[in-house]
Amino acid sequence: MRRPGLFARPLLRALLPAQHLLQALPRCFSATPGFAIDQRRVAGKIEIKTIDDKIAAFTLNEKIRSPKVQLKGLDGKLSEPQPLYKLLDSIDRTNQYVLQMNKPEQGEMAIVQIVTRADLIQRINRQEDMLKNQKRLEKEKRPKQLELNWAISANDLQLKMKQMQEFLKKGKKVELLLANKRHQRKASQAEAEALLKTVREKIEEVGAAEVVPMEGAILRQALLTVKMRGT
Repeated sequence: MRRPGLFARPLLRALLPAQHLLQALPRCFSATPGFAIDQRRVAGKIEIKTIDDKIAAFTLNEKIRSPKVQLKGLDGKLSEPQPLYKLLDSIDRTNQYVLQMNKPEQGEMAIVQIVTRADLIQRINRQEDMLKNQKRLEKEKRPKQLELNWAISANDLQLKMKQMQEFLKKGKKVELLLANKRHQRKASQAEAEALLKTVREKIEEVGAAEVVPMEGAILRQALLTVKMRGT
């Protein structure tokens, strides 16, 4: 006689809920961490401009909308008006371009020059150098900022005053922001007034001056804008 337990196991498996069976089955595939990272990298936008992209930013050849143009020579003189298509036919397209020099209004004629690829690259380099210099000058003009706590220690104040003096000697404008700091001891009215007096004495000592009246109020946020005299 057969044991009933041998038939009970298949029967119980058949009666199990489908979700238990799915959990018991091995996974056919799994997410690969490396693949997920690659997807994130692909999703990120990284703008890379080649030299050809930069050259394409110029108004060249067929991008010129004026049917007739005036050619600017090396001596700066303008030629008689001529059809653009004839000028394009006369250049070596492998290395030469017709470059629009102006932005003509409605009914005006475009002024153009014949340039090479090397000429355009030189123009790009000059423009980028000018932009870098402009950004550098703008950065140099920005005031240097120093933050002071109303309850600043003597050592920290000495360090801040030294930094202020160094910036001022370099011709920089300095903004001193006085404020309370969170989770730190708050100064008394007398301490704050003494700090402000010390700072102003140091400003006077180094030959600087406040360029505008102090903004804000004692024991709140206050701003002193300082610059060397005669600069």
